[in-house]
Amino acid sequence: MKSCFTAAMVGASALAMVLSLAPASAFAQAGENASLPLPPKIPAPGPNLPDFNGVWVAPYTPDLARATTGPIPFTPFGAEQYKTHIGGDDPHGFCQPTGPTRAIHSPFPFQIIQTAGTMTILFEIDHNFRRIFTDGRDHPKDMDETWWGDSVGKYSGDTLTVDIAGMSDRSWLDTAGHQHSEKLHIVETWQKTGPDGIKWTATFEDPTYFTKPWTVTLPLKREKFDIMEMICMDNNRDMPHYITSSPKK
Repeated sequence: MKSCFTAAMVGASALAMVLSLAPASAFAQAGENASLPLPPKIPAPGPNLPDFNGVWVAPYTPDLARATTGPIPFTPFGAEQYKTHIGGDDPHGFCQPTGPTRAIHSPFPFQIIQTAGTMTILFEIDHNFRRIFTDGRDHPKDMDETWWGDSVGKYSGDTLTVDIAGMSDRSWLDTAGHQHSEKLHIVETWQKTGPDGIKWTATFEDPTYFTKPWTVTLPLKREKFDIMEMICMDNNRDMPHYITSSPKK
């Protein structure tokens, strides 16, 4: 039986330092994950398309600044927001959605279900999902601002390039407190590097918080067990026990 592992624990500043030292697969296997058989094999998405179907996991990356080259290029406003943020304000600590990319580099695996026109990602974290449309459509002209935004992608060889827009400013990019505005624009690339590997790259652009785009690249590894149900309960009251209420210095 899987232990209760709340999002508040994941969001905790002190605990995150410890968690980041352990392999991501260690979290996924907690609660006997490794004993769960993989879901049935899904047919390939189509001829000449890279096949991303399967269960994958990225290295747990609570601070994206450690996964990019050079310092994050803050605007004065962005630097001030990061400097004065409070860990206990982490939206995910209150069971709010992670947003489209933070769920990728969380300490939990995810399953990709890929067809000719859509790639759906089933996240173990929060038992949530995300859709990437690959049928040639563009973003809607009048997009609502949502937690997950709108994702549209195009294939080129072994790579899927995804454009994400329409995100509200309510989520954080990571546990460390890197925030964004509603002007955030993300470009992802999913590049198949072998039968059990994907090179995942995300470039973040937001003129309110950053002076120029910056990029993070992480390796995704195929897992040999299924995802589980992980639920974050609303009205979480454990936050004061795990997260400091003092701003960063």
